[in-house]
Amino acid sequence: MAALIGNIPEFTPYSDWKVYLERLEQFFLVNDIPDEKRNAILISVIGNDTYKTLRDLCHPALPKDKTFQELCELMDKQFGPQISVFRERNKFYQAKQYDYEGVSQWFARIKTLSVDCKFGETLEAILLDRFISGLRNPAVLDRLCEENESTLTLNKAVEIAVNKESSGADGNSYNRYNNNNSNWNRPWNNRRGNRGRRGGNRGGGFNPGFNSAANEQTGSEHGDN
Repeated sequence: MAALIGNIPEFTPYSDWKVYLERLEQFFLVNDIPDEKRNAILISVIGNDTYKTLRDLCHPALPKDKTFQELCELMDKQFGPQISVFRERNKFYQAKQYDYEGVSQWFARIKTLSVDCKFGETLEAILLDRFISGLRNPAVLDRLCEENESTLTLNKAVEIAVNKESSGADGNSYNRYNNNNSNWNRPWNNRRGNRGRRGGNRGGGFNPGFNSAANEQTGSEHGDN
């Protein structure tokens, strides 16, 4: 018997059952596991604690007497998250791009939020609308609004947005560079000016402290006279 490719860890109640099942099915596929053995493999890999729970769910029958599909349905009811589609859709439609979030990150987040919304065949169109309307950068939003809604695809919209964001970032870097140079020159000029004024004081220029002291001395002399 050939060695099996990969391995499946024990399932814990805190794990995501859907993800676990997806990995298990790929394990069956890559190792050419026949249907009649999938039940036994599931029972073998889920771990002792999970098996006890599954055994209780199957009572009075035993897990080995159930089909793989029947066991998966029991596991899904027990460990699968109870999802409210309307709640998930509400979170999806309320989502907006965060200030710290790049265009690519924003796109990835709304795709994740759409997973349990059950949009079906309308998924791409809804993702496109949410992606554009949730953008925080006016320049990126304006650029996408120039596109024709009948020909703009989701992938193309993301590509345009990423390019526009990148060009805007370059421009901002250039502006920050110029502003920094300007800010650097202003203090330097001020410092030069201050040195000039200090030099002027030494040469008899205006010095409030010096003149005040001189006036006091003059007044004192007049008083003595």
